[in-house]
Amino acid sequence: MTMQRRHFTTAALGLTLATALTPLAATAQTDWPPQKLTFVVALGPGGSADRTARALAQRMQEELGVPISVINQEGGGGHVGHTYFTQMPSDGSYFLATSIHPYIANAMLRFDADYTLEDFAFINGQWNDYDLFAVNAETPYTTLAEFMAAAKENPGALRVSVVPGSTGAINLELALEAYGLDPSAVSVVTYESGGAARTAVAGGQVDMTVLAADGTLSIAEYIRPLALAADNASKDWDAPTLNAALEQDGHEAVPVLAGSMRGLAAHAAFKEENPEGFQKMVDAYQAVLEDPEFVASLEAQDIGAEWLGPERTSEIITSNFDILKRYEGDE
Repeated sequence: MTMQRRHFTTAALGLTLATALTPLAATAQTDWPPQKLTFVVALGPGGSADRTARALAQRMQEELGVPISVINQEGGGGHVGHTYFTQMPSDGSYFLATSIHPYIANAMLRFDADYTLEDFAFINGQWNDYDLFAVNAETPYTTLAEFMAAAKENPGALRVSVVPGSTGAINLELALEAYGLDPSAVSVVTYESGGAARTAVAGGQVDMTVLAADGTLSIAEYIRPLALAADNASKDWDAPTLNAALEQDGHEAVPVLAGSMRGLAAHAAFKEENPEGFQKMVDAYQAVLEDPEFVASLEAQDIGAEWLGPERTSEIITSNFDILKRYEGDE
């Protein structure tokens, strides 16, 4: 073989290999899902976010054909779990299955977080729950005004359970402010999961809780609802809206925050680098929430099953961020 022929053969071989490898590289980018997925819950076990994530994982692994494990990384009102998630591979093997609002935004405002909202690709806000002000059924308070009057008379004597970084914590602060009270008028007791905070009020360890209303249905017999931080009253609770209660007592209205939104988020890098894989996850999520049997099983557990989709979910989280900044940014 001549030198010229050897050069041609080598060049041709290189071209053939390049041509063969290019489609493989492109295919690898969309080769999703991997052999295993992991859902990270940034709150403690037993709460509504944890229950939602585990129910979703069990059903979605059937839809996707790969096992999905669920791990809890609690602490700092979600900040520990968010940080853990952002440090995991962004190849679509890890997802944040938790209360994606307001915990991510609040953690960004309360801590020197290494992440921003732009680092997350929100997939769906499955269960958006407004906050309920509720006291232990054995307490004497039948209205929010009575509770606030008692707090004014004995500052720090009444105990209120909240989850740090939740809208409940902010709504408590807003209500105290509306009634002309300092935050020190009550003793705030924090818990890393809604389940623990509810157990505290149901068992009488605290006098009141401010937590997601739907998630609180499980302890309805042990509590008395006083107000709902929403635009409209709920058929599930015999209580006025927070602003209706404030108006009746001669106080000004406060902003209405979207409640605790349990749902799913991916790494923004996964969406950008593997849009087809991201869309597969979106489609799988939507498909399971259109399954009547699965939806019925969620409803039996008092778990929401709404499909908002990536765009609407992102809009809600982003629009509420400015409100959260007003009440958390100065802490």
